[in-house]
Amino acid sequence: MKFSAVLNMVFGISAMTQACLANERPVNILFVMADDLGVRDLGCYGSDYYRTPNLDKLAAQGMRFARAYAACNVCSPTRAAILTGRYPHRVKLTDALPWDRLADNPKMIPPNHLKELPTKFPMFGKSLQEAGYRTALFGKWHLGNEEKFFTEGGHKAYGFDEAADCSWQEKKRDKGVDELTDMTIRFLRENKDEPFMVCLMHHVPHVPMACPPDAEALYNDVPKGRFQKNQKYAGMISHMDQSIEKLLGSLDELGLSENTVVVFSSDNGGLKNLTSNAPFRGGKGDLHEGGICVPLIVRWPGRVAAGSVCDSAVISMDYFPTFLELTGQPLMPEAHVDGQSMVPLLEGKSVEPRTLAWHFPHRDHPASAIAMGDWKLIRHLLSGEVELFDLSSDPEESNDLSSAHPERTERLAKMLEAHLRDTNAQRMRPNLEWDASRPPGKYKNYGIFYPEGGRIYQQVKEPYPAWFNSAGE
Repeated sequence: MKFSAVLNMVFGISAMTQACLANERPVNILFVMADDLGVRDLGCYGSDYYRTPNLDKLAAQGMRFARAYAACNVCSPTRAAILTGRYPHRVKLTDALPWDRLADNPKMIPPNHLKELPTKFPMFGKSLQEAGYRTALFGKWHLGNEEKFFTEGGHKAYGFDEAADCSWQEKKRDKGVDELTDMTIRFLRENKDEPFMVCLMHHVPHVPMACPPDAEALYNDVPKGRFQKNQKYAGMISHMDQSIEKLLGSLDELGLSENTVVVFSSDNGGLKNLTSNAPFRGGKGDLHEGGICVPLIVRWPGRVAAGSVCDSAVISMDYFPTFLELTGQPLMPEAHVDGQSMVPLLEGKSVEPRTLAWHFPHRDHPASAIAMGDWKLIRHLLSGEVELFDLSSDPEESNDLSSAHPERTERLAKMLEAHLRDTNAQRMRPNLEWDASRPPGKYKNYGIFYPEGGRIYQQVKEPYPAWFNSAGE
């Protein structure tokens, strides 16, 4: 019996992992993430305006996921889930850093969530380092003290040998797309002879918008779409798409394409006042599909079927175990507690439907949600109202079925509550000083960017309101 067959029989190792183990050169990973890119913002995902020929080509060469979810409807919690394989509310990092965002007269008080991702958690970078991989992160961090992370060696505690962000000047010019792409290509060249995992975390198309004039000019003669119409936003996406061409060209030039898994995705849904996620409802900040559905493309020539589409649900926590399995490392279920490897899906296998959850106890639309297969329940935390949707027949979430299916609604609501208890999720609590006769008022930022040392940027002078107990929930 062949050694690979013995491994498969004894350890249940997948065919893809067997191929990795049999390969003389370990598999590399190039992970590219956009910032606030909506699920409909690529041509291969149905954009009616933006042109993305290189990402469309990547999808044609690999697998496109039709139901990929971000772990949160804003960026920092999703990024924490990606690194740790845990729900953001299990980590207790549930809003975009750095501040607490509080109204003057809220009905409910949000929890005092973490302002820095703890280094105590196992993370995929650390695991791959231990397996001999060179690791790097270029671009957006947004999980705590960036001065410490980028310039004082803090990135090493998170499992990255290298880390750097773009300069302020380049961020104003094109959000750093060119500079970050060049950093990544330099890393590829320097590490072409050893296994590597590199994360390119773009700042586009997050506000404020910025792109080179020639990228915006690409749309001078392109008719506006029915839903998507912003020319500068379109230029930003096309400029990022051009960077994908440079990256893939560098992999070809270095002879790395066949042995490098390329992953492209986004951290949450698109911002509604800049783009359209239609037909999906909502956008960034919402727990409707437009806020949490994201594009996800995976290419690995000869392993992932070209032009394939996966309809199974996946979520941010799944990257950790996926990267382990792709590189032939043992899974760590006690570490990536909430993640499941995508490798069976990449191999074209079917898997059992999953139950997924979200929890966003912040700002003016706080909500929790749970999806069990195609059924999804959203509980709005200020009103206590629930909505129930059948995503198989109503992906637009236009028809609330909670009244028509009271038993299913109650069952999912109980499952959601049990999940929040099991993950020890922080909750909102009533504001005893709430004045029901007054509006909540405008939401403002409180705190500082770096609360745990390092240089202090963007300090908020105004003290916390008396009703917000900054020492706990």
